[in-house]
Amino acid sequence: MEKLPILLLIIMISGCTTWPTSGENPYSPPDSDQWLELAHHDFELQLLATRGAKLCLPGQYQQLENLYSKARQEAKAGFSDDADITLLEYQTQFGKIQRQMDWLEYHTLCLDSRYSEVELRDKFLLLMRIDNQFAFNRSKLLPDYQQALRRAASILKRQNHWHLQLTGHTDTIGTKQSNEQLGMKRADAVRRYLIEQGVNANQITSFSVGEEYSIEDPQSRTQRLSNRKVNAKVLVEHHTRSVHRVYSLQDWHAVRKSL
Repeated sequence: MEKLPILLLIIMISGCTTWPTSGENPYSPPDSDQWLELAHHDFELQLLATRGAKLCLPGQYQQLENLYSKARQEAKAGFSDDADITLLEYQTQFGKIQRQMDWLEYHTLCLDSRYSEVELRDKFLLLMRIDNQFAFNRSKLLPDYQQALRRAASILKRQNHWHLQLTGHTDTIGTKQSNEQLGMKRADAVRRYLIEQGVNANQITSFSVGEEYSIEDPQSRTQRLSNRKVNAKVLVEHHTRSVHRVYSLQDWHAVRKSL
């Protein structure tokens, strides 16, 4: 008789509880917005590495990578609140490293800035030239293109000596005049989006050539799609700031805490 209450309790618990099957994640699925944020932070880490953070600030960069990995693991496990807290810590550390890299790039010869800039420009143009930018007869940015532009803006807004020329293109369907207007709408849409992401409006100019340089086979849907785009060209102004001065290690330690 003494075992009866225990047996009833076990039956009640087993009847009210659904245990996950083998291999099933018992936690809530990762938040989609959080995954998008993590993807953007992954890109930020790549940019920092391109700027030379691994070479100039190896310890801080490793800490940042660890925070990113921790947030990703927490999000994957369904601990969204924990991931949010870790991401806040990541953002604080990221901002600090950005300021330190700005100082190092300006005042020291920690890395070859010319090589770094060429690599950044190549990465920037790859993002600006992705496929599937617009739907037929539309100037609305497609989602993948928006994501690429967001990443491109992360580069452009830190290169204030770059000037971006945007040229809108269309396929040959429709009149020449309407395509000229559509090309302009597309270029302006890209310009507005980059400005919304923090890029200086004075860095960007937009033009349209409509269908003028369209290269397509009328029977090829893929080629028509490839002409619905905005081309990007980067013009680099010469730096007006003085030649880099090499500071001593003592100078660096004196200023790093204030950055």
